[in-house]
Amino acid sequence: MAFHIIPACAFASICLGLATLSYFHLQQPRNVLWYTQAAAIVFFEWFFSNLVYKLAFHPLAKYPGPLIASLTDWYTVYWIAEGGRHLELHKQHKRHGKFVRFGPNRLSINSAKASRDLHDVNSNTFKADAYGSFKRFFGAEMSLTTVDHKAHAFRRRVNMTAITPAAVKEFEDQVTPHLDEFISIIGEGAGSKPQGEHGWSPGKDMSYAVAFCIADIMGSVTFGRTWNVQRDPQYRHFVKDLPNGVAGIHLVGHMQSLFFCNLHKVLFKELIVGVGNLMSVSRSFALWRLEQPSMPYRDIWQALLASRDPKTGNAFSTEELISEASLFIIGGTDGMITATTSTLFYLTHNPRTLERLTREIREAFPLSPEDMGNKGSNVKCPIRFASAELQRIEYLPACIDEAMRMSPPVPSILPRVVGPGGLTVDGDYFPAGVNLGIPHYSMHHSEDNFAEPLTYAPERWFLEERTKGLKDGSVPVSGKESPKMRPAVGQAYGFTPFGGGRSSCIGKYLAYQEMSIVLARLIWLFDIRLDPSSNMGEGIGDAREGRECKTEFQLYDRFVSSQKGPMLQFRYREELAA
Repeated sequence: MAFHIIPACAFASICLGLATLSYFHLQQPRNVLWYTQAAAIVFFEWFFSNLVYKLAFHPLAKYPGPLIASLTDWYTVYWIAEGGRHLELHKQHKRHGKFVRFGPNRLSINSAKASRDLHDVNSNTFKADAYGSFKRFFGAEMSLTTVDHKAHAFRRRVNMTAITPAAVKEFEDQVTPHLDEFISIIGEGAGSKPQGEHGWSPGKDMSYAVAFCIADIMGSVTFGRTWNVQRDPQYRHFVKDLPNGVAGIHLVGHMQSLFFCNLHKVLFKELIVGVGNLMSVSRSFALWRLEQPSMPYRDIWQALLASRDPKTGNAFSTEELISEASLFIIGGTDGMITATTSTLFYLTHNPRTLERLTREIREAFPLSPEDMGNKGSNVKCPIRFASAELQRIEYLPACIDEAMRMSPPVPSILPRVVGPGGLTVDGDYFPAGVNLGIPHYSMHHSEDNFAEPLTYAPERWFLEERTKGLKDGSVPVSGKESPKMRPAVGQAYGFTPFGGGRSSCIGKYLAYQEMSIVLARLIWLFDIRLDPSSNMGEGIGDAREGRECKTEFQLYDRFVSSQKGPMLQFRYREELAA
Protein backbone atom coordinates (compact mmCIF):
# COMPACT_ATOMS: atom_id res chain seq x y z
CA MET A 1 0.00 0.00 0.00
CA ALA A 2 2.78 2.42 0.92
CA PHE A 3 4.46 2.04 -2.47
CA HIS A 4 1.31 3.22 -4.29
CA ILE A 5 1.48 6.44 -2.27
CA ILE A 6 5.19 7.15 -2.83
CA PRO A 7 5.03 8.51 -6.43
CA ALA A 8 2.20 10.91 -5.56
CA CYS A 9 4.01 12.07 -2.41
CA ALA A 10 7.26 12.59 -4.29
CA PHE A 11 5.51 14.57 -7.04
CA ALA A 12 3.66 16.71 -4.46
CA SER A 13 6.88 17.36 -2.55
CA ILE A 14 8.68 18.53 -5.71
CA CYS A 15 5.81 20.79 -6.71
CA LEU A 16 5.60 22.25 -3.24
CA GLY A 17 9.35 22.89 -3.24
CA LEU A 18 9.12 24.78 -6.54
CA ALA A 19 6.19 26.76 -5.21
CA THR A 20 8.19 27.65 -2.11
CA LEU A 21 11.10 28.97 -4.16
CA SER A 22 8.79 31.06 -6.35
CA TYR A 23 6.93 32.43 -3.35
CA PHE A 24 10.03 33.65 -1.53
CA HIS A 25 11.20 35.53 -4.62
CA LEU A 26 7.93 37.41 -5.02
CA GLN A 27 8.27 41.14 -4.45
CA GLN A 28 5.53 41.86 -1.94
CA PRO A 29 5.35 43.49 1.51
CA ARG A 30 6.85 41.45 4.31
CA ASN A 31 3.89 41.70 6.69
CA VAL A 32 2.49 39.27 9.31
CA LEU A 33 0.36 37.46 6.76
CA TRP A 34 3.38 36.93 4.50
CA TYR A 35 5.46 35.43 7.32
CA THR A 36 2.56 33.22 8.43
CA GLN A 37 2.09 31.87 4.92
CA ALA A 38 5.82 31.37 4.48
CA ALA A 39 6.03 29.45 7.75
CA ALA A 40 3.10 27.25 6.71
CA ILE A 41 4.68 26.50 3.34
CA VAL A 42 8.02 25.63 4.95
CA PHE A 43 6.28 23.35 7.47
CA PHE A 44 4.31 21.46 4.83
CA GLU A 45 7.39 21.21 2.64
CA TRP A 46 9.29 19.68 5.55
CA PHE A 47 6.35 17.40 6.37
CA PHE A 48 6.00 16.02 2.84
CA SER A 49 9.75 15.69 2.37
CA ASN A 50 9.97 13.76 5.61
CA LEU A 51 7.08 11.54 4.56
CA VAL A 52 8.69 10.83 1.18
CA TYR A 53 12.00 9.98 2.86
CA LYS A 54 10.39 7.54 5.29
CA LEU A 55 8.36 5.82 2.59
CA ALA A 56 10.85 5.80 -0.27
CA PHE A 57 14.45 6.44 0.77
CA HIS A 58 14.83 5.27 4.38
CA PRO A 59 17.01 2.11 4.78
CA LEU A 60 13.91 0.28 6.08
CA ALA A 61 11.58 1.48 3.31
CA LYS A 62 11.68 -1.86 1.51
CA TYR A 63 10.39 -3.82 4.50
CA PRO A 64 6.65 -4.46 4.99
CA GLY A 65 4.54 -3.40 7.94
CA PRO A 66 1.61 -1.15 8.84
CA LEU A 67 1.72 2.14 6.95
CA ILE A 68 1.17 4.17 10.12
CA ALA A 69 4.19 2.46 11.73
CA SER A 70 6.49 3.54 8.90
CA LEU A 71 5.47 7.17 9.48
CA THR A 72 5.37 7.55 13.26
CA ASP A 73 6.34 5.90 16.55
CA TRP A 74 2.84 6.63 17.83
CA TYR A 75 2.04 3.13 16.54
CA THR A 76 4.42 1.60 19.10
CA VAL A 77 3.42 4.05 21.84
CA TYR A 78 -0.23 3.07 21.41
CA TRP A 79 0.41 -0.67 21.61
CA ILE A 80 2.66 -0.34 24.67
CA ALA A 81 -0.08 1.64 26.43
CA GLU A 82 -2.71 -0.88 25.29
CA GLY A 83 -0.69 -3.87 26.56
CA GLY A 84 -0.94 -6.03 23.45
CA ARG A 85 2.20 -5.07 21.52
CA HIS A 86 3.47 -8.68 21.46
CA LEU A 87 0.20 -9.87 19.94
CA GLU A 88 0.14 -7.03 17.41
CA LEU A 89 3.70 -7.82 16.31
CA HIS A 90 2.81 -11.50 16.06
CA LYS A 91 -0.18 -10.67 13.86
CA GLN A 92 2.01 -8.54 11.60
CA HIS A 93 4.66 -11.27 11.33
CA LYS A 94 2.03 -13.84 10.38
CA ARG A 95 0.84 -11.43 7.69
CA HIS A 96 4.20 -10.21 6.35
CA GLY A 97 6.73 -12.88 7.27
CA LYS A 98 10.17 -12.63 8.86
CA PHE A 99 10.64 -8.84 8.66
CA VAL A 100 8.15 -6.26 9.98
CA ARG A 101 8.77 -2.53 10.11
CA PHE A 102 7.08 -1.36 13.31
CA GLY A 103 8.44 2.20 13.42
CA PRO A 104 10.05 4.72 11.06
CA ASN A 105 13.48 3.45 12.14
CA ARG A 106 12.52 0.15 13.82
CA LEU A 107 12.48 -3.37 12.42
CA SER A 108 11.32 -6.61 14.05
CA ILE A 109 12.97 -9.83 12.79
CA ASN A 110 11.28 -13.12 13.66
CA SER A 111 14.19 -15.48 13.12
CA ALA A 112 16.43 -17.68 15.27
CA LYS A 113 19.35 -16.85 12.98
CA ALA A 114 18.70 -13.14 13.48
CA SER A 115 18.62 -13.77 17.22
CA ARG A 116 22.05 -15.39 16.97
CA ASP A 117 23.45 -12.53 14.89
CA LEU A 118 22.07 -9.78 17.15
CA HIS A 119 22.88 -11.47 20.44
CA ASP A 120 26.43 -12.49 19.60
CA VAL A 121 28.73 -10.96 22.23
CA ASN A 122 30.76 -9.37 19.42
CA SER A 123 27.82 -8.04 17.41
CA ASN A 124 28.13 -4.45 16.26
CA THR A 125 25.12 -3.22 18.21
CA PHE A 126 24.37 -0.92 21.12
CA LYS A 127 21.40 -0.19 23.36
CA ALA A 128 18.73 1.57 21.30
CA ASP A 129 17.36 5.05 21.93
CA ALA A 130 14.31 3.60 23.71
CA TYR A 131 16.51 2.97 26.76
CA GLY A 132 17.43 6.66 26.97
CA SER A 133 14.31 7.50 28.96
CA PHE A 134 15.60 5.58 31.98
CA LYS A 135 18.34 8.18 32.45
CA ARG A 136 15.86 11.01 31.87
CA PHE A 137 13.75 9.73 34.75
CA PHE A 138 16.45 8.55 37.17
CA GLY A 139 19.21 11.03 36.36
CA ALA A 140 21.87 8.34 35.88
CA GLU A 141 22.56 5.25 33.82
CA MET A 142 21.94 1.72 35.08
CA SER A 143 23.45 -1.53 33.86
CA LEU A 144 20.41 -2.17 31.68
CA THR A 145 20.74 1.11 29.78
CA THR A 146 24.50 1.76 29.67
CA VAL A 147 25.50 2.18 26.01
CA ASP A 148 29.28 2.09 26.43
CA HIS A 149 30.34 -1.56 26.22
CA LYS A 150 33.26 -1.20 28.64
CA ALA A 151 31.21 0.60 31.27
CA HIS A 152 28.44 -1.95 30.86
CA ALA A 153 30.90 -4.84 31.17
CA PHE A 154 32.27 -3.39 34.42
CA ARG A 155 28.83 -3.01 35.97
CA ARG A 156 27.86 -6.46 34.77
CA ARG A 157 30.95 -8.01 36.37
CA VAL A 158 30.21 -6.25 39.66
CA ASN A 159 26.61 -7.48 39.70
CA MET A 160 27.61 -11.00 38.71
CA THR A 161 30.00 -11.36 41.67
CA ALA A 162 27.00 -10.90 43.94
CA ILE A 163 24.88 -13.69 42.43
CA THR A 164 27.25 -16.54 41.59
CA PRO A 165 25.87 -20.02 42.39
CA ALA A 166 27.93 -20.09 45.60
CA ALA A 167 26.64 -16.66 46.62
CA VAL A 168 23.04 -17.63 45.82
CA LYS A 169 23.29 -20.62 48.14
CA GLU A 170 24.11 -18.22 50.98
CA PHE A 171 20.74 -16.51 50.51
CA GLU A 172 18.86 -19.50 51.95
CA ASP A 173 18.34 -17.87 55.37
CA GLN A 174 16.85 -14.76 53.73
CA VAL A 175 14.63 -16.72 51.33
CA THR A 176 13.21 -19.42 53.61
CA PRO A 177 11.20 -17.21 56.04
CA HIS A 178 9.33 -15.62 53.11
CA LEU A 179 8.62 -19.04 51.64
CA ASP A 180 7.28 -20.25 54.99
CA GLU A 181 5.01 -17.21 55.11
CA PHE A 182 3.85 -17.86 51.54
CA ILE A 183 3.00 -21.52 52.28
CA SER A 184 1.18 -20.47 55.44
CA ILE A 185 -0.97 -18.01 53.46
CA ILE A 186 -1.73 -20.58 50.77
CA GLY A 187 -2.75 -23.08 53.45
CA GLU A 188 -5.38 -20.76 54.92
CA GLY A 189 -8.74 -22.43 54.41
CA ALA A 190 -7.22 -25.61 52.94
CA GLY A 191 -8.69 -28.92 54.04
CA SER A 192 -7.82 -32.49 53.12
CA LYS A 193 -8.96 -35.08 50.59
CA PRO A 194 -11.41 -36.96 52.86
CA GLN A 195 -13.44 -33.76 53.11
CA GLY A 196 -14.27 -33.92 49.39
CA GLU A 197 -15.31 -30.60 47.86
CA HIS A 198 -15.20 -29.03 51.31
CA GLY A 199 -11.49 -29.77 51.48
CA TRP A 200 -10.54 -27.22 48.83
CA SER A 201 -9.51 -23.74 49.95
CA PRO A 202 -11.19 -20.59 48.64
CA GLY A 203 -9.78 -19.49 45.29
CA LYS A 204 -6.49 -17.58 45.51
CA ASP A 205 -5.28 -15.16 42.85
CA MET A 206 -1.73 -16.41 42.29
CA SER A 207 -0.63 -13.28 40.45
CA TYR A 208 -0.81 -11.44 43.79
CA ALA A 209 0.20 -14.28 46.10
CA VAL A 210 3.34 -15.04 44.08
CA ALA A 211 4.11 -11.35 43.46
CA PHE A 212 4.09 -10.51 47.16
CA CYS A 213 6.29 -13.51 48.02
CA ILE A 214 8.82 -12.73 45.27
CA ALA A 215 8.88 -9.04 46.25
CA ASP A 216 9.66 -9.89 49.88
CA ILE A 217 12.45 -12.24 48.78
CA MET A 218 13.86 -9.58 46.44
CA GLY A 219 14.06 -7.02 49.21
CA SER A 220 15.89 -9.37 51.57
CA VAL A 221 18.46 -10.77 49.15
CA THR A 222 19.13 -7.43 47.44
CA PHE A 223 18.97 -4.85 50.21
CA GLY A 224 18.75 -6.86 53.43
CA ARG A 225 15.33 -5.30 53.97
CA THR A 226 11.85 -6.54 53.18
CA TRP A 227 8.58 -4.82 52.37
CA ASN A 228 6.66 -7.56 54.21
CA VAL A 229 3.91 -7.16 51.62
CA GLN A 230 2.67 -10.71 52.16
CA ARG A 231 1.12 -9.62 55.44
CA ASP A 232 1.26 -5.83 55.45
CA PRO A 233 -0.73 -4.05 52.69
CA GLN A 234 1.10 -0.73 53.22
CA TYR A 235 3.56 -1.18 50.32
CA ARG A 236 1.56 -3.46 48.06
CA HIS A 237 0.79 -0.64 45.65
CA PHE A 238 4.50 -0.53 44.76
CA VAL A 239 4.35 -4.16 43.65
CA LYS A 240 1.07 -3.73 41.80
CA ASP A 241 2.19 -0.54 40.02
CA LEU A 242 5.65 -1.78 39.03
CA PRO A 243 4.72 -3.02 35.51
CA ASN A 244 2.95 0.27 34.83
CA GLY A 245 6.07 2.17 35.88
CA VAL A 246 8.25 0.16 33.51
CA ALA A 247 5.66 0.61 30.75
CA GLY A 248 5.69 4.37 31.25
CA ILE A 249 9.48 4.54 31.00
CA HIS A 250 9.55 2.29 27.95
CA LEU A 251 6.70 4.08 26.20
CA VAL A 252 8.31 7.51 26.53
CA GLY A 253 11.61 5.97 25.41
CA HIS A 254 10.09 5.27 22.00
CA MET A 255 8.95 8.88 21.64
CA GLN A 256 11.06 11.13 23.85
CA SER A 257 9.46 14.24 22.38
CA LEU A 258 6.70 13.48 24.89
CA PHE A 259 8.98 14.99 27.54
CA PHE A 260 8.27 18.37 25.89
CA CYS A 261 5.94 20.36 28.15
CA ASN A 262 5.45 17.16 30.20
CA LEU A 263 3.07 15.71 27.63
CA HIS A 264 3.82 12.23 28.95
CA LYS A 265 2.23 13.19 32.29
CA VAL A 266 -0.89 14.46 30.56
CA LEU A 267 -1.42 11.65 28.06
CA PHE A 268 -0.33 8.65 30.11
CA LYS A 269 -0.99 9.71 33.68
CA GLU A 270 -1.57 6.20 35.09
CA LEU A 271 1.67 4.86 33.66
CA ILE A 272 3.72 7.87 34.75
CA VAL A 273 2.35 7.55 38.30
CA GLY A 274 3.82 4.06 38.20
CA VAL A 275 7.19 5.56 37.17
CA GLY A 276 7.05 7.89 40.16
CA ASN A 277 6.34 4.99 42.50
CA LEU A 278 9.24 2.99 41.07
CA MET A 279 11.59 5.98 41.48
CA SER A 280 10.37 6.53 45.03
CA VAL A 281 10.89 2.97 46.18
CA SER A 282 14.27 2.73 44.43
CA ARG A 283 15.48 5.87 46.18
CA SER A 284 14.08 4.73 49.51
CA PHE A 285 15.77 1.33 49.43
CA ALA A 286 19.10 2.61 48.07
CA LEU A 287 19.40 5.46 50.58
CA TRP A 288 18.35 3.25 53.49
CA ARG A 289 20.96 0.66 52.54
CA LEU A 290 23.68 3.32 52.26
CA GLU A 291 23.04 4.31 55.88
CA GLN A 292 23.56 0.80 57.25
CA PRO A 293 27.10 0.27 58.61
CA SER A 294 26.77 -3.51 58.51
CA MET A 295 24.16 -6.19 57.85
CA PRO A 296 23.57 -9.49 59.66
CA TYR A 297 23.26 -11.29 56.31
CA ARG A 298 25.13 -11.05 53.06
CA ASP A 299 23.13 -9.22 50.38
CA ILE A 300 23.64 -8.23 46.75
CA TRP A 301 24.09 -4.56 47.58
CA GLN A 302 27.41 -5.24 49.33
CA ALA A 303 29.07 -5.89 45.98
CA LEU A 304 27.83 -2.59 44.54
CA LEU A 305 28.93 -0.58 47.56
CA ALA A 306 32.40 -2.12 47.47
CA SER A 307 32.91 -1.76 43.70
CA ARG A 308 35.27 0.79 42.16
CA ASP A 309 35.75 1.95 38.59
CA PRO A 310 39.00 0.31 37.36
CA LYS A 311 40.09 3.51 35.56
CA THR A 312 39.22 6.24 38.05
CA GLY A 313 38.88 4.34 41.31
CA ASN A 314 35.57 6.08 41.90
CA ALA A 315 32.66 4.34 43.57
CA PHE A 316 29.12 4.47 42.25
CA SER A 317 27.47 7.83 42.89
CA THR A 318 24.29 8.01 44.94
CA GLU A 319 22.21 8.63 41.79
CA GLU A 320 23.83 5.67 40.06
CA LEU A 321 23.04 3.46 43.05
CA ILE A 322 19.41 4.61 43.02
CA SER A 323 19.23 3.87 39.29
CA GLU A 324 20.82 0.46 39.84
CA ALA A 325 18.33 -0.20 42.65
CA SER A 326 15.47 0.16 40.19
CA LEU A 327 17.12 -2.43 37.95
CA PHE A 328 17.32 -4.97 40.77
CA ILE A 329 13.76 -4.24 41.86
CA ILE A 330 12.48 -4.78 38.30
CA GLY A 331 14.77 -7.68 37.45
CA GLY A 332 14.30 -9.35 40.83
CA THR A 333 10.52 -9.43 40.68
CA ASP A 334 8.62 -9.12 37.39
CA GLY A 335 10.20 -11.85 35.32
CA MET A 336 9.96 -14.42 38.11
CA ILE A 337 6.38 -13.44 38.93
CA THR A 338 5.33 -13.93 35.31
CA ALA A 339 7.24 -17.20 34.86
CA THR A 340 5.99 -18.71 38.15
CA THR A 341 2.33 -17.77 37.66
CA SER A 342 2.38 -18.88 34.02
CA THR A 343 3.87 -22.24 35.06
CA LEU A 344 1.04 -22.71 37.56
CA PHE A 345 -1.45 -21.76 34.85
CA TYR A 346 -0.15 -24.30 32.34
CA LEU A 347 0.27 -27.05 34.93
CA THR A 348 -3.33 -26.73 36.07
CA HIS A 349 -4.55 -26.60 32.46
CA ASN A 350 -2.56 -29.77 31.67
CA PRO A 351 -3.39 -32.28 34.44
CA ARG A 352 -1.15 -35.03 33.02
CA THR A 353 1.88 -32.73 33.26
CA LEU A 354 0.96 -31.66 36.80
CA GLU A 355 0.53 -35.31 37.79
CA ARG A 356 4.00 -36.23 36.50
CA LEU A 357 5.70 -33.26 38.15
CA THR A 358 3.90 -33.97 41.46
CA ARG A 359 5.04 -37.58 41.35
CA GLU A 360 8.68 -36.68 40.63
CA ILE A 361 8.85 -34.05 43.39
CA ARG A 362 7.21 -36.22 46.04
CA GLU A 363 9.31 -39.26 45.16
CA ALA A 364 12.50 -37.19 45.37
CA PHE A 365 11.48 -35.78 48.77
CA PRO A 366 9.48 -38.50 50.58
CA LEU A 367 7.28 -37.64 53.51
CA SER A 368 8.78 -38.93 56.77
CA PRO A 369 6.82 -41.73 58.49
CA GLU A 370 6.29 -39.65 61.63
CA ASP A 371 4.57 -36.95 59.55
CA MET A 372 1.99 -39.33 58.06
CA GLY A 373 -1.45 -38.20 59.17
CA ASN A 374 -0.15 -35.05 60.84
CA LYS A 375 -1.62 -31.62 60.24
CA GLY A 376 -0.16 -30.21 57.04
CA SER A 377 0.59 -26.87 58.67
CA ASN A 378 2.91 -28.61 61.15
CA VAL A 379 4.90 -30.65 58.63
CA LYS A 380 8.44 -29.50 57.88
CA CYS A 381 9.20 -29.57 54.16
CA PRO A 382 12.54 -31.26 53.35
CA ILE A 383 13.09 -29.22 50.14
CA ARG A 384 15.86 -26.65 50.58
CA PHE A 385 16.58 -23.57 48.54
CA ALA A 386 19.20 -24.01 45.77
CA SER A 387 19.88 -27.59 46.92
CA ALA A 388 21.49 -30.15 44.64
CA GLU A 389 18.57 -32.51 45.30
CA LEU A 390 16.06 -30.00 43.98
CA GLN A 391 18.15 -29.24 40.91
CA ARG A 392 18.22 -32.94 40.00
CA ILE A 393 14.48 -32.82 39.25
CA GLU A 394 14.93 -31.73 35.62
CA TYR A 395 11.25 -31.91 34.80
CA LEU A 396 10.58 -28.86 37.02
CA PRO A 397 12.77 -26.38 35.07
CA ALA A 398 11.44 -27.97 31.87
CA CYS A 399 7.91 -27.01 32.97
CA ILE A 400 9.14 -23.48 33.76
CA ASP A 401 10.95 -23.17 30.42
CA GLU A 402 7.92 -24.36 28.51
CA ALA A 403 5.73 -21.82 30.33
CA MET A 404 8.21 -19.05 29.45
CA ARG A 405 8.19 -20.23 25.85
CA MET A 406 4.41 -20.02 25.68
CA SER A 407 4.14 -16.77 27.69
CA PRO A 408 7.56 -15.05 27.80
CA PRO A 409 8.16 -12.57 30.66
CA VAL A 410 9.48 -10.01 28.13
CA PRO A 411 7.05 -10.75 25.31
CA SER A 412 8.03 -8.29 22.60
CA ILE A 413 11.38 -6.64 21.81
CA LEU A 414 14.69 -5.69 23.46
CA PRO A 415 15.74 -3.07 20.87
CA ARG A 416 19.30 -2.65 19.60
CA VAL A 417 20.81 0.00 17.34
CA VAL A 418 23.36 -0.92 14.66
CA GLY A 419 26.81 0.57 15.27
CA PRO A 420 29.18 2.37 12.84
CA GLY A 421 30.04 0.22 9.85
CA GLY A 422 26.70 -1.57 9.73
CA LEU A 423 25.72 -5.17 10.45
CA THR A 424 24.46 -8.17 8.50
CA VAL A 425 21.55 -9.93 10.21
CA ASP A 426 20.10 -13.13 8.77
CA GLY A 427 21.53 -12.27 5.35
CA ASP A 428 20.32 -8.66 5.18
CA TYR A 429 22.71 -5.73 5.61
CA PHE A 430 21.66 -2.82 7.83
CA PRO A 431 23.49 0.52 8.05
CA ALA A 432 24.46 2.29 11.25
CA GLY A 433 21.64 3.85 13.25
CA VAL A 434 18.89 1.37 12.38
CA ASN A 435 16.96 -0.13 15.31
CA LEU A 436 16.53 -3.91 15.24
CA GLY A 437 14.93 -6.39 17.61
CA ILE A 438 13.65 -9.93 18.07
CA PRO A 439 9.93 -10.44 18.89
CA HIS A 440 10.20 -13.04 21.67
CA TYR A 441 6.55 -14.08 21.70
CA SER A 442 6.50 -14.56 17.93
CA MET A 443 9.81 -16.44 17.90
CA HIS A 444 8.67 -18.76 20.70
CA HIS A 445 5.44 -19.46 18.81
CA SER A 446 7.12 -20.09 15.46
CA GLU A 447 6.91 -23.50 13.77
CA ASP A 448 10.37 -22.82 12.37
CA ASN A 449 11.77 -23.07 15.90
CA PHE A 450 9.42 -25.44 17.76
CA ALA A 451 7.31 -28.38 16.72
CA GLU A 452 3.65 -27.89 17.62
CA PRO A 453 4.44 -24.48 19.13
CA LEU A 454 0.95 -23.97 20.55
CA THR A 455 1.15 -27.15 22.64
CA TYR A 456 2.42 -27.00 26.22
CA ALA A 457 4.90 -29.89 26.23
CA PRO A 458 7.79 -29.80 28.74
CA GLU A 459 8.95 -33.06 27.19
CA ARG A 460 10.36 -31.12 24.25
CA TRP A 461 13.28 -30.13 26.51
CA PHE A 462 14.51 -33.73 26.69
CA LEU A 463 16.09 -35.10 23.53
CA GLU A 464 15.29 -38.73 24.34
CA GLU A 465 11.60 -37.97 24.90
CA ARG A 466 11.32 -35.82 21.78
CA THR A 467 12.70 -38.51 19.52
CA LYS A 468 10.98 -41.63 20.83
CA GLY A 469 7.63 -40.25 21.99
CA LEU A 470 6.09 -40.80 25.40
CA LYS A 471 4.86 -44.07 26.90
CA ASP A 472 2.29 -42.38 29.15
CA GLY A 473 0.26 -40.99 26.27
CA SER A 474 1.43 -37.39 26.46
CA VAL A 475 1.72 -35.45 23.24
CA PRO A 476 5.17 -36.09 21.72
CA VAL A 477 6.98 -33.32 19.89
CA SER A 478 9.90 -33.75 17.54
CA GLY A 479 11.69 -32.45 14.51
CA LYS A 480 12.34 -28.77 15.21
CA GLU A 481 14.12 -28.30 18.52
CA SER A 482 17.88 -28.10 18.88
CA PRO A 483 19.49 -31.28 20.27
CA LYS A 484 21.36 -29.02 22.72
CA MET A 485 18.17 -27.86 24.42
CA ARG A 486 18.21 -28.77 28.10
CA PRO A 487 16.03 -27.42 30.91
CA ALA A 488 17.54 -24.27 32.47
CA VAL A 489 20.92 -25.00 30.82
CA GLY A 490 21.29 -25.18 27.05
CA GLN A 491 18.74 -23.44 24.87
CA ALA A 492 18.21 -22.73 21.21
CA TYR A 493 18.62 -19.25 19.71
CA GLY A 494 14.87 -19.36 19.15
CA PHE A 495 14.27 -19.33 22.93
CA THR A 496 15.32 -16.12 24.67
CA PRO A 497 13.27 -15.45 27.84
CA PHE A 498 16.39 -14.03 29.54
CA GLY A 499 17.65 -12.11 26.51
CA GLY A 500 20.97 -13.00 24.95
CA GLY A 501 24.57 -11.96 24.45
CA ARG A 502 26.28 -9.26 26.47
CA SER A 503 22.95 -7.97 27.78
CA SER A 504 21.42 -11.27 28.87
CA CYS A 505 19.99 -11.45 32.36
CA ILE A 506 22.76 -12.09 34.90
CA GLY A 507 20.23 -13.20 37.53
CA LYS A 508 19.14 -16.26 35.57
CA TYR A 509 20.55 -18.80 38.04
CA LEU A 510 19.00 -17.02 41.04
CA ALA A 511 15.68 -16.77 39.18
CA TYR A 512 15.52 -20.52 38.54
CA GLN A 513 16.29 -21.26 42.19
CA GLU A 514 13.55 -18.95 43.45
CA MET A 515 10.94 -20.16 40.96
CA SER A 516 11.84 -23.79 41.59
CA ILE A 517 11.58 -23.61 45.38
CA VAL A 518 8.22 -21.79 45.27
CA LEU A 519 6.70 -24.32 42.85
CA ALA A 520 8.29 -27.37 44.46
CA ARG A 521 7.09 -26.53 47.95
CA LEU A 522 3.55 -25.84 46.72
CA ILE A 523 3.36 -29.11 44.80
CA TRP A 524 5.03 -31.15 47.57
CA LEU A 525 2.52 -30.07 50.22
CA PHE A 526 -0.72 -29.38 48.35
CA ASP A 527 -3.00 -30.83 45.74
CA ILE A 528 -3.81 -28.02 43.31
CA ARG A 529 -6.68 -27.32 40.94
CA LEU A 530 -8.27 -24.45 39.03
CA ASP A 531 -11.05 -22.66 40.87
CA PRO A 532 -14.17 -23.91 39.01
CA SER A 533 -15.86 -20.54 39.47
CA SER A 534 -13.11 -18.47 37.79
CA ASN A 535 -11.45 -18.27 34.39
CA MET A 536 -8.93 -15.63 35.47
CA GLY A 537 -5.80 -15.69 33.31
CA GLU A 538 -7.53 -17.40 30.38
CA GLY A 539 -8.42 -15.94 27.03
CA ILE A 540 -12.08 -15.79 26.07
CA GLY A 541 -12.95 -17.68 22.90
CA ASP A 542 -12.02 -20.67 20.80
CA ALA A 543 -8.88 -19.42 19.02
CA ARG A 544 -5.65 -21.42 19.19
CA GLU A 545 -3.58 -18.48 20.48
CA GLY A 546 -3.90 -14.88 21.57
CA ARG A 547 -6.56 -13.08 23.57
CA GLU A 548 -9.25 -15.52 22.45
CA CYS A 549 -7.39 -18.68 23.49
CA LYS A 550 -8.72 -20.31 26.65
CA THR A 551 -5.56 -22.34 27.25
CA GLU A 552 -3.06 -19.47 26.83
CA PHE A 553 -2.00 -17.45 29.86
CA GLN A 554 -2.82 -13.85 29.04
CA LEU A 555 0.02 -11.34 29.37
CA TYR A 556 -0.03 -7.57 29.09
CA ASP A 557 3.15 -6.30 27.52
CA ARG A 558 4.72 -3.61 29.69
CA PHE A 559 8.26 -4.33 28.41
CA VAL A 560 8.09 -6.69 31.35
CA SER A 561 4.68 -8.33 31.73
CA SER A 562 1.66 -7.90 33.94
CA GLN A 563 -0.95 -10.59 34.37
CA LYS A 564 -3.98 -11.68 36.37
CA GLY A 565 -4.48 -15.11 37.87
CA PRO A 566 -4.65 -17.99 37.67
CA MET A 567 -7.24 -18.46 40.41
CA LEU A 568 -6.33 -21.72 42.16
CA GLN A 569 -7.62 -23.84 45.04
CA PHE A 570 -5.49 -25.93 47.40
CA ARG A 571 -5.88 -28.83 49.82
CA TYR A 572 -3.30 -30.76 51.80
CA ARG A 573 -1.99 -33.90 50.11
CA GLU A 574 -3.76 -37.16 50.90
CA GLU A 575 -1.30 -38.32 53.57
CA LEU A 576 -1.83 -35.20 55.68
CA ALA A 577 -4.68 -33.84 57.77
CA ALA A 578 -6.14 -30.35 57.52
